[in-house]
Amino acid sequence: MTADSFPGSGAPAGGGVQAPAPPAPEPGGTAPAAPALGFRELSERVIASVADRYPWLHRVLMGMLAVFTGTCVVAVVSRLSPLPLIPVPLFVVAAYALRQAHGVTDDRRRLFNWVLLFALTTMVGFWLIAVVGRWVE
Repeated sequence: MTADSFPGSGAPAGGGVQAPAPPAPEPGGTAPAAPALGFRELSERVIASVADRYPWLHRVLMGMLAVFTGTCVVAVVSRLSPLPLIPVPLFVVAAYALRQAHGVTDDRRRLFNWVLLFALTTMVGFWLIAVVGRWVE
């Protein structure tokens, strides 16, 4: 037993060690509030850090677009139909967007826009490959 736990000693009813009082709130406006980051700002930061950290990624993605385009050209010969060439313009737009994104060094917003265009056109191109594959069967 401690001296605080005796009844009538002037200590609070619970006895034992008490938690310190919570700190008083600071007056408004003394500490600058950090801006809240949204999805776009977070995406811009991630894309910019990846572009800075992996400079070889541009070449790898360009090579992959070349393989996708080559696959479409080979499919024209193997299927004897011009329909597999439908996704090729989208892959060309994706390559242009990737080339423009590689040239951006200081503006995160422009970099995000070019990378978004690259990603969307590549995904739509893949979707068109699947659709054309079903048409040609």
